[in-house]
Amino acid sequence: MASLLSLHISSSFPSPLLPHRTFNSISRHGHGSIPPSSPRTTNSRRITTISFSFRTSYRFTADHEDGDEKITGDFGFDEAVDLFNQGAYYDCHDVLESLWNEAEDPTRTLIHGILQCAVGLHHLFNRNHRGAMMELGEGICKLRKMEFGSGPFHTFEREITAVLDFVYLTQIELAACDESVCVTMEGSERSYELLGRYGEGQKLYDMEKQVDGSMCIVFSPQTSQTHPLRVKLPTLDATKQHLLALDCY
Repeated sequence: MASLLSLHISSSFPSPLLPHRTFNSISRHGHGSIPPSSPRTTNSRRITTISFSFRTSYRFTADHEDGDEKITGDFGFDEAVDLFNQGAYYDCHDVLESLWNEAEDPTRTLIHGILQCAVGLHHLFNRNHRGAMMELGEGICKLRKMEFGSGPFHTFEREITAVLDFVYLTQIELAACDESVCVTMEGSERSYELLGRYGEGQKLYDMEKQVDGSMCIVFSPQTSQTHPLRVKLPTLDATKQHLLALDCY
């Protein structure tokens, strides 16, 4: 197998977001293994986000089939942040969705962006890589719409952008280089056609604890590497007070 692209990903200096045509191209190939909206069953829970005038549903199976009630209760934004930073992305979505339903802009847009990032990371660690790229991209667009120049939400946006760049680069390398074909992936329409199934169903990404205690995302395809590629796992260092400050933003 051809050697992987040489990557150096830093959450402090992430690469620019992929061009808008990138996401349009991905979108034309569908939404991966994410099924359409359907009634709730005992084996799955439905997670929903609303974008503009239409509703899209995501069903998470297997990893959350032991409980069917949303974890919302009296939880607020601080609890949602804690859940996100613990890697409980599914439960984080439940709380954020409840807050988002009651919020008004600009807070509503921000919550929606964070919510989509949580959904994207859940997909990433549950082998739906195309769904992960779509949701992370949508989340970043909403975060950038807020035009934060500094602060915890700005840092969060940059860390999520670094993850999306990381997933994009590892996915095109996975799709483009094998024993029979190795082509240049330059972001063209043809490049995205070659992404195929985005490694659907394969366990490609894991969490790993660093020596300093921080967590990172590791790209670990079946073809093991001596020095696997990695990027910082995003965290959100914001509180309800940061959210309330948006009213004066």
